[in-house]
Amino acid sequence: MTKLETFVNLGLKVDPFYHAEHETGDGLRIQRILNMAVESRAMVSIVGERGMGKTQAVRAALDKIGCRIVLVEKSQKERISISDIEKAIILDLSTNEQPKANGEVRARQLRRIVGEASGKQKIVLMIEEAHRLHGNTLRSLKTLREIQWLGKSELFTVVLIGQSDPMNKAGVSEVRLRTDCVRMQGLTGTEAVEYVRATLGKYFDDGALELISCLPQSNNYLDLQELLVRLLNYALAGGRNQVSKQDVTEVSEGIQTALPSVKTKSVLSPVSGSDALKSVLAARKGSSPVPLKSVM
Repeated sequence: MTKLETFVNLGLKVDPFYHAEHETGDGLRIQRILNMAVESRAMVSIVGERGMGKTQAVRAALDKIGCRIVLVEKSQKERISISDIEKAIILDLSTNEQPKANGEVRARQLRRIVGEASGKQKIVLMIEEAHRLHGNTLRSLKTLREIQWLGKSELFTVVLIGQSDPMNKAGVSEVRLRTDCVRMQGLTGTEAVEYVRATLGKYFDDGALELISCLPQSNNYLDLQELLVRLLNYALAGGRNQVSKQDVTEVSEGIQTALPSVKTKSVLSPVSGSDALKSVLAARKGSSPVPLKSVM
């Protein structure tokens, strides 16, 4: 069954994962870093695998800071030019002006609009999927940040969000030196359990939650969601609407090769779902437990 069909069969009216609010250590880190970045008009890259919650963490942090956000919405990120970015800034910061066609005239228009707006509110330029940006665009973005107004320069903050560091491209070393790269670490075991409790908690017993928290898939929102739906389908097929510890043992051992591998925060090498379960179960029988994931 699909995710939504599973939820319908459970009698739910809304997808429990939809807009689920969940505070994590990653989110708190991002908030502290972006607080400083905004105050310093810095350029920051927020990097992490898909499903780490990058965009959600950044948006939540900027909402709390109270910035004026400029978004570059062009879907073909690899084709975004500095001209596209200039036009987005003008459109988002001006209430009644259209970007000028002439490049030099538009540059002067941009400087005035950004200068006036920055005196009233902190401005953040946010670009998602920034790992797809062309190197020329990144180099031009550095120059754009240096525009001046009434003797002040670096009038806005730049936040780049991507699955990898956008500065890992040839020819952007000078931009890299002026950019901080913040890597998302993912969910800890405790945070994963809290997320399950907040979304689907009544459908999982305590033993199931304990084992789920030890699996590598609990590090990532999307992988964790997929695992939870598989477990629910398994329980429903058995005529039950609550997932047990035994369900987690059987399902995770059966699908370990099908689930995406995710790096954990363990000092050891990443372990498979089967190995994780064997370690936990061995610990319960009196053996020395193997550390699977450290809680940040």
